[in-house]
Amino acid sequence: MLAETNVGAIILIALAVVSLAVFAGTLVLRQRTRGKRVEIPRALRPGPSDLALETPLLHRLQGWGVVLVAFFVVWFPVGWLVEPSRNLTQEEDLRAMAIARGAQAVLPFSEENQLGVGCVRCHGPELKGGIIPFTNPATGHPGYAYPKNLTTICAGNNDPQHVAIASVDDIYQVVEQGRPDAGMPSWSIRFAGALDDQQITDLIDYLISINRKTVPFDQNKCINPDLATTATPAAAVSVAPSGGK
Repeated sequence: MLAETNVGAIILIALAVVSLAVFAGTLVLRQRTRGKRVEIPRALRPGPSDLALETPLLHRLQGWGVVLVAFFVVWFPVGWLVEPSRNLTQEEDLRAMAIARGAQAVLPFSEENQLGVGCVRCHGPELKGGIIPFTNPATGHPGYAYPKNLTTICAGNNDPQHVAIASVDDIYQVVEQGRPDAGMPSWSIRFAGALDDQQITDLIDYLISINRKTVPFDQNKCINPDLATTATPAAAVSVAPSGGK
């Protein structure tokens, strides 16, 4: 083992001596090379030409310009083609949210349902009409009012006890201004009511969604443009003493 150890040590020493010799030789050769030529400080050496500096940058900018032009050439037509369907989807989503708020509005107000207005109290739990005690303000005689069936309101109703619905505008008018002579208060803030325009729109959107299912299209004055006519003012319709909403 001692012999092997001495041999290993000798080999390491030899390798170290060779490495030092190579390093020293490299330094000597480098110094001799430097001595044969004039050393110019780096700051005084000639720099690259303008062409060498500008050409790569110019090519890079031109390349990115071509890429961006190609992107917009593809993007604008695609965006133009997709935009109508995207707008339609957004409109449908907004209408769905409005209908959901309207569905809450017809229910009574509660801690869980703070959007509730309580249409079901007069128009019945399924909005198919009801009966409520009512005193006619014109005669002072007690009687009953028969709130309208809201699930078929878009079919129109020429019953003299109700406002004839000729279009969606009629529904807006009745909800906004109310029918005090038939026991229905006004609901719009503009007529001393409690609801703003958005809340009334949500409510009517919900009623129209119900009527889509209950009233055939050929009889539905809310969605069939061929049936919709000029709105009929509520005040111009005769009302029986026990008329409803």
